Amino acid sequence: MNKAFLFVIMLVSVSFVGCIEDSSEELSSEDTTSENTQEDEGIITPVGVDNATNMAPYVTAGAWLDEEWIIFDPSTDDEARLGIYVNWAAKDFDGSIANAGFDLDLDMNIDVFVGEDFGILISNTSAQNETLEIQNSNWKYDFVNNRDVCGLIFHTTFAFIAVDNEGATGIQLVQYVHQERIEYDDMMEIKDNFPGLLGITDDMEDMFDDPNCEGGPNSSPEATFFVSQDSANVYHVEVIKVNRQAPLEDFSFFLRDGSGSTYVGGNGFGKVGMWWMGGEEQGIDMTYSGEDEALQSRATNVSNDDGSQFPVHFSDNDRDGMLSSGDQFHVYGPSAGPAQDGWKLDIVFDLTANIIGFARLL
Repeated sequence: MNKAFLFVIMLVSVSFVGCIEDSSEELSSEDTTSENTQEDEGIITPVGVDNATNMAPYVTAGAWLDEEWIIFDPSTDDEARLGIYVNWAAKDFDGSIANAGFDLDLDMNIDVFVGEDFGILISNTSAQNETLEIQNSNWKYDFVNNRDVCGLIFHTTFAFIAVDNEGATGIQLVQYVHQERIEYDDMMEIKDNFPGLLGITDDMEDMFDDPNCEGGPNSSPEATFFVSQDSANVYHVEVIKVNRQAPLEDFSFFLRDGSGSTYVGGNGFGKVGMWWMGGEEQGIDMTYSGEDEALQSRATNVSNDDGSQFPVHFSDNDRDGMLSSGDQFHVYGPSAGPAQDGWKLDIVFDLTANIIGFARLL
């Protein structure tokens, strides 16, 4: 064997042995690196615990009880305000809560501080102080008027704020809706007894003027009548109940026969209260006490009539100028007037043209 051939064999042999040794070491190193990488990927580092980022406090708040308190404070000119029950919670996971409370006007400043991080009562010193006092200027309202609802719905939005020991802030908005709709009579009572409450002002009355506003000053009242007949065949129709008083001039009467047709033989329909309409006197109120001489004369004529000219008379027994309990209609029957058993007296509220009540003559 010559020297050149022997040298080639030795090179091949050395190269083959070296390749086996290096492959084993690299494989072991790669396995270790892969395992370490998988372990690192399974670890989640919480936000804010790396000593570089401060977590803001977690907060929540709301209103938890429908019951409310009307609050008076003599130091603020005795204006009434509403207090509501609120709940709150604040938690700082990387520190502590330094200050917390409620911002009533959303200016990012705490107006009412709380002493605990979690709670449901502002203060335990009294039932009144347990609630969050809402300033009247902070209330907003929506006016709702549909077939079943007419009134003011009040609501307010405030914030619960918590500040941690590093100055980070957590905020929760709370919208509170007053649980009861404020109807016209409610509003007038508040104005009389609790001035300023909910920010109610005089100009809000105008919103209730629509006759279709149920319960408003121009809405149709409802009346209940009781009928009796005396020996002179006069039917006495007494107002037993009326849910809302209105001026007599706002009402009309219609005397209807057994078929439901309006009696047109003379004064079978018209105004209840004394009134001028189209240059003519109207009305059947015998007790009119106004200053108009022409209407006074008509009232006298109605009072002296036996039912032949005015088949329906009216007596405002309490002299208040309103249709109210205790007032009476007098419908004249067969002796002088046209009415008979089975006829009907309808009372109509002119602003809505609704029949507010009727009396069957029996």
